Amino acid sequence: MQKLEFESAWDKTIARQDREEIERVFSELHSEEHEKQQTVILKTAYNHREEFLVTVLVNNYSKEPFSLIGKKVLYTEEEHTMGEMDSRYTLEVPPETSMPWTFIFSTASLRRQPSREYGKLFIM
Repeated sequence: MQKLEFESAWDKTIARQDREEIERVFSELHSEEHEKQQTVILKTAYNHREEFLVTVLVNNYSKEPFSLIGKKVLYTEEEHTMGEMDSRYTLEVPPETSMPWTFIFSTASLRRQPSREYGKLFIM
């Protein structure tokens, strides 16, 4: 059965309101309808360095751990790739677990300026 976990740094620092929103999104997921891994965008933003931040719920529905290291990460809007990067993140999502994570796209990794609407994030 799918469970929700927070990486230790997230667990210590996440605001109550953000935790409640993540728990709400998680409670609405149906694992039988998805592939082995899936992401659900929670929010997007720009930081002070003009990097594009995409906070997602990474859902690992498989029976094997899912590592982000070395994976290609794409952010798309309306079938257009807006940003692309090779993940250096060390997060490993345990089997049958969902975890929130923020992907940071540097300005150099952005092909176009994201509108922050109708986006999707793919981990390949």
